Amino acid sequence: MYQAIGIAKTLSIFATLCLVAFIVLNHGNISALMAGPLPALGRAVSSSVAAGSLVLFLVGQTFLFPWICRLPLICKIFPPIDGVWNMRLDSNWGVIQKWLGLGDGTQLHVVEGKVRIKSRFFSVGMEFESNDRYSDSKTICVSVRPSTQAGLIELNYMFVNSTLVPVPTDSNSHNGAARVFLKEDGGRLFMEGTYFTDRNWTDGLNTAGRVTFTRDLAG
Repeated sequence: MYQAIGIAKTLSIFATLCLVAFIVLNHGNISALMAGPLPALGRAVSSSVAAGSLVLFLVGQTFLFPWICRLPLICKIFPPIDGVWNMRLDSNWGVIQKWLGLGDGTQLHVVEGKVRIKSRFFSVGMEFESNDRYSDSKTICVSVRPSTQAGLIELNYMFVNSTLVPVPTDSNSHNGAARVFLKEDGGRLFMEGTYFTDRNWTDGLNTAGRVTFTRDLAG
């Protein structure tokens, strides 16, 4: 999630934590350190950097971070996306089925399931399982950044999908990517965007469509 503020601001936060740690650990002794031998000052600085790193880890890489993301003002910078979401895929598979003579292509193919998002300051991970347990997906990379079009932030992610017993037109594994925008409407957070896959691309069966995540704002 640090990508939502950028590396420069992230480094500024870290530097501030180290400075605060230096002041707290050496209060009443700062003048002596500055005027004393360089090794003593070096040890004090090293201890402060270690303390700042520990604080950043505890706040950003543990269960504390999702909780902090729910706080007023903070939630506008780091939205609370951690947790379980309902996910719906509206795929063009219905159109492809028409080409295969398996349908009339009048409707999009709907797949529903659950997505668990693990949000930390330095990383975001997502895992999906369809309601019918036909397949599941895991992200291999997630990029988070402020939305330049609409919404609070946008997530750009790549995933790998696994299917143990695929139907004849499917494959055991395929890759995909999506771009979704996080929005708020009537006290609820939701994400929506588009996705595409390389599923059976050699046979022209790769899919694409709309993806929607829904969840209560307090969820």
